[in-house]
Amino acid sequence: MYENIGGSLPTDMFYNLSKLSGSMSKNVLKISADRPDNNTSGNIVNFRLPIGSLLQLSSLSAFWKFTATGTNPAHPTKHASSFIKRMSISINNVVIQQIEDYGLLYNVLADHKNKDLTKSIGGDFADNSVIWTEADPTGSSQFALTGTNALLASTTNQSDVRMKVNNFLGFLGSSSTSVIPTDKMGEIVISFTIAQPYEVLGGTAEAAATTYTNNAFTLDEMYLTCETLSFSDDSYYTSINNKDLMYSFDDYLVTKFAPTTKTTGINITNYISANSIDWVMGTAIVAQSQVKEMVAYGSGSDGASANVINLPKYLSDPVTYSNNNSGNSGDGFFGVLALQRDLQGIDNSQFSINNKALNYSAFNAYEIFQANLCCLGYEGVDASANGFNPAITSLLHYYKYYGGHFQSLELINKDEYFISGLSSAGSSCAINWVCKFKGNASYDITPVLVAKLTKVLHVKAGRMIFVE
Repeated sequence: MYENIGGSLPTDMFYNLSKLSGSMSKNVLKISADRPDNNTSGNIVNFRLPIGSLLQLSSLSAFWKFTATGTNPAHPTKHASSFIKRMSISINNVVIQQIEDYGLLYNVLADHKNKDLTKSIGGDFADNSVIWTEADPTGSSQFALTGTNALLASTTNQSDVRMKVNNFLGFLGSSSTSVIPTDKMGEIVISFTIAQPYEVLGGTAEAAATTYTNNAFTLDEMYLTCETLSFSDDSYYTSINNKDLMYSFDDYLVTKFAPTTKTTGINITNYISANSIDWVMGTAIVAQSQVKEMVAYGSGSDGASANVINLPKYLSDPVTYSNNNSGNSGDGFFGVLALQRDLQGIDNSQFSINNKALNYSAFNAYEIFQANLCCLGYEGVDASANGFNPAITSLLHYYKYYGGHFQSLELINKDEYFISGLSSAGSSCAINWVCKFKGNASYDITPVLVAKLTKVLHVKAGRMIFVE
């Protein structure tokens, strides 16, 4: 069609007009989990997608109902995706992807590629600082809504909270072709491993020291929904017969290392073999094994209404509502300690590959932030729809609660897709991250290294599946 048009002309100068042959129908399927109710920490929940369908992955959503229990109330952290500890996907009994620490990874990326809160009010739970309720409408007029600050000492455990995941990482959210013909692939199984209580539950503010020894939760009525397409014309179906169907997608390798003190700093190395390493990111978390108070404004106070506020009020005046009672008051983080990234007091950071430093020298805090912008595609004039978490109101807040160092290893091209990351296939490359901190803080932090990879799923005749 375009053989007479010069290759130097941009695609936005072309005029396209197309029409589907025949008719198309679209329906929404509901796929129940193999064990939809009474799911607790550590359970593995499987969803088996129907065979013989054209599924629109961009419409895929997971739903469930959350109920908390425990003597001392604890509330869910940000994002429904935080409840997924591990996500794996198998196609025709071949595991094509398994992402460990999925909840931590999702929070890292959500804070750096934030979608507007108005896109999250339908169950994504991006703002967990307010508990909204209403009674069933009666009478001849509308009924009042009620909002309560979640961390007040007077709040109780929440029950029957509807949650939804509609923004997946990995193959489900980044496949280069979002329409998936399951008759060519065979059975697709999506598996969630449910997170532990300390990874998703945070206690309320209390006047006295409070322990959370028996806090737990259950997830009920777990199911997926997805749009399915069908065509009356056979052109699409015949065009993919006996073809090597290729789907590029993002994969993530999350590696935790042994704890180290901030005084010592971080010096870790990971060995990765992949066709395309797009970027690596280093951060640190504070290792946890039990439920603690939510990291939020007023979490160390007495739990009274004068000392506990919600996220919108914090954002209205972050200078006033900052560290109201102690250094660990949480500012506007509103999440659990297990998901907080701690690079506070960072002095410098440097990545090396195979003993070769990637930059002219170790970056300071400001240079790290600029490198992050470039890696995430925010370089120059930022006209993108994404941005950082709105609660990041200063560079100090960023490193105290959200910090990371992103090192790009790819050529970013916003107009065309092609694999362009660092190739280490056939021989692993040694990726080293060194990070030093100011001061003499002696508590332990756990270094975490994340590598974003581009992979290709091949689907051949006879449902032959493999990933490269």
